[in-house]
Amino acid sequence: MFSVGMIGAGIIGASHLAAVAGHPDTRLAAVADIAPGRAQQAAAPYGAHAYESYEEMLEREKLELVIINLPHGLHEACVLACAEKGIHILLEKPMSVSYASCLRMNEACEKNGVLLQVGHVQRYIPQNRAARALIESGKLGALAMISDLRTNNYFQPGRPRWFLEKAMAGGGISINYAAHSLDKICYLTQSDIAWATGSCTYLQPGTDVDGSAQMLLRTSSGISASISLCGYSVVPINETMLFFANGSLRLHTGSDLSVTCGIGYETVDTSSYPNAFEAQWADFISGVRAGRILYCDGTYGASIVRTIELLYH
Repeated sequence: MFSVGMIGAGIIGASHLAAVAGHPDTRLAAVADIAPGRAQQAAAPYGAHAYESYEEMLEREKLELVIINLPHGLHEACVLACAEKGIHILLEKPMSVSYASCLRMNEACEKNGVLLQVGHVQRYIPQNRAARALIESGKLGALAMISDLRTNNYFQPGRPRWFLEKAMAGGGISINYAAHSLDKICYLTQSDIAWATGSCTYLQPGTDVDGSAQMLLRTSSGISASISLCGYSVVPINETMLFFANGSLRLHTGSDLSVTCGIGYETVDTSSYPNAFEAQWADFISGVRAGRILYCDGTYGASIVRTIELLYH
């Protein structure tokens, strides 16, 4: 039974904690969060200890695994602290605010014999998994191209302020949403990003982060793809179109998947796939037991950040 700690009890933390509780080989030991009462609120249902300082938690608890769910600009210091304690790490995406920071984190983990998995969750989402299965089946022929479109009011009042500060977030819509889009494309094509170009805009007053971005990509398997992101005043869309020689897939990640061979779309049943966070956690535990991360290791996480940096230079 692995003893687990979570650092940062933000919104996505509840999904991680449910996954820990649902796995037969893991037990939540402690939660740390600087917001008064938030760690206690997250830890109480699981009988875990609560701390307002992750440094104190690392000193007092005998942890084997940790989930880091902090603002991006705090990832590096936290990873280094956990690595020094020999604790294996599941780190929320994006890996860090810069490629250079990712390299330092990977070096520290390697030095201390620590396994690091970055929480790129796209490969675990049921609709994406079903899309990948259809690609592998060959029923639609060769994959020709991918178009990914995501719009959302990135500057909505409820967004935590740190997301709108480049020093802490690493950027705006690109570092947050392009990280998902790139991960999705890599998973669907089972390849890496071989070439990328693009640009972004800074039109939101009072912030220094980007509010829109476009990218053109080519994967190592030769597939071309585009990513379009807009975070200004828009109607939310999260749609990925995959075009094949004999048809296409319309993918709304987290919602639905449909397929056509040219005469109307038919909904694909994705209900047989497990919860994404539970599947991710199961793979992390399997990787720890095997002594190697199965998917989305630090090298992969760093490559996603490096691609996004192309938009900022």
